[in-house]
Amino acid sequence: MLRMATAAELIGAELATITGNTAFQDCGTETAERIRTAEKEVATLMASVPADRRVLVTDHLAYGYLADRYGYEVIGAVVPSTTTLAEPSSAELAELAELIVAENVPAIFANVAEPSTLVEAVAAETGRDITIIPLYHDLGGPDSPAATYIDLMTTDASRIAEGLAG
Repeated sequence: MLRMATAAELIGAELATITGNTAFQDCGTETAERIRTAEKEVATLMASVPADRRVLVTDHLAYGYLADRYGYEVIGAVVPSTTTLAEPSSAELAELAELIVAENVPAIFANVAEPSTLVEAVAAETGRDITIIPLYHDLGGPDSPAATYIDLMTTDASRIAEGLAG
């Protein structure tokens, strides 16, 4: 999130320089301040999860940046790729289910916009009550809990914290 705040400032400053309109710089500065404030909220939410429960299993490898920033570990993905277009083997899915059991993972986080058939199959394979929690990988519609970048980040952080807090 901090990179996005810096980007907002840089873009606002550059647009102000190009157009001569300082409103762009003011907007960039205000947006950066809102993002930095939200980042503190996200950091608090993510820190609320006990250190031994800060493990993520996701539908695909899209949360490495989040894990690194907030002290989490992505221990597995249903689709071991950054895209949902890849297809895992049945052996890979069985191995992931075993890892979920071994690590006592309570939830799998999946993109709200993607079908969750494989995620549901992995959860069932564990033989445990694994919660599937939808996260936003992209902005949602105007009425969604991820209508803006800040909404997306705080919603996802809240869902991760609730899903793992125990």
